[in-house]
Amino acid sequence: MHENKNIGFIGGGMVAEAIIRGLILHGHDASKIFVSDPSDDRRNILSILNKKLNVHENNQEISDQSDVLIICVKPQVFKEAAQSFTSVSREKMIISVAAGIEIDSMVSLFGEGSKVCRVMPNTPCLVGRGISALIQSNLTESEIVLATYIFNSVGKTIWVQNEEWMHAITAVSGSGPAYFFHMMDLLKKAAMKSGIPEDIAETLSVQTAIGSSQLALNSADDLVTLKKKVMSPGGTTEAAFKSLDKNDLDQVWDEAIEAAKVRSFELGQNK
Repeated sequence: MHENKNIGFIGGGMVAEAIIRGLILHGHDASKIFVSDPSDDRRNILSILNKKLNVHENNQEISDQSDVLIICVKPQVFKEAAQSFTSVSREKMIISVAAGIEIDSMVSLFGEGSKVCRVMPNTPCLVGRGISALIQSNLTESEIVLATYIFNSVGKTIWVQNEEWMHAITAVSGSGPAYFFHMMDLLKKAAMKSGIPEDIAETLSVQTAIGSSQLALNSADDLVTLKKKVMSPGGTTEAAFKSLDKNDLDQVWDEAIEAAKVRSFELGQNK
């Protein structure tokens, strides 16, 4: 049923491309996908991605032809993008992936009673391993299922009831991949300092991250227990954590993630 829906994208950047790839990979007919972008380069890339895709420059054209509209733009230009198409039907579901843009802001732009959905995806969507948090207003059960279908094509979906959580979700899972890349780079550089060649150092770091994530996903143990299982008394891991505790690294990370939450809120206020 959902494979027959016309899905439109306002903005054809990396997030939109990832979702489009995921939908096609999961069997959605490319001819039922519509996307607009002001950049000639992005439109060319999307046209090459699949010849059946409907790629346009005009946002109104996408809105007119789509059953569901996904706005994939930066929060700073969300209002401008929303105002670039008019007379959108109240029956059309509108999804936003712009960080910080709240449901109330969407309703004020599209009108009372609008069917809106706010989504916080993350960059692992590019490889089909993303996590997307969704919150909605006025959606029917079938529309909730449709939104789930769209974002399940690039990973997992979680529906939340409290919109205040979205700032923390942005800071944790939205920004989170960068934190893990930073940690992987630290491990890689530490290995290189000991004389290990860069390619081997990177493989050691990345594979350790992949394996640890998979273990956390598949284990019945919680994260603290898994950490303790690596830490032998008087061993190397314990020595590392004693150093981290001495430097109060947990507090540093708390402050960093709090800064990301504050910035998410500011973006929603267009500051």
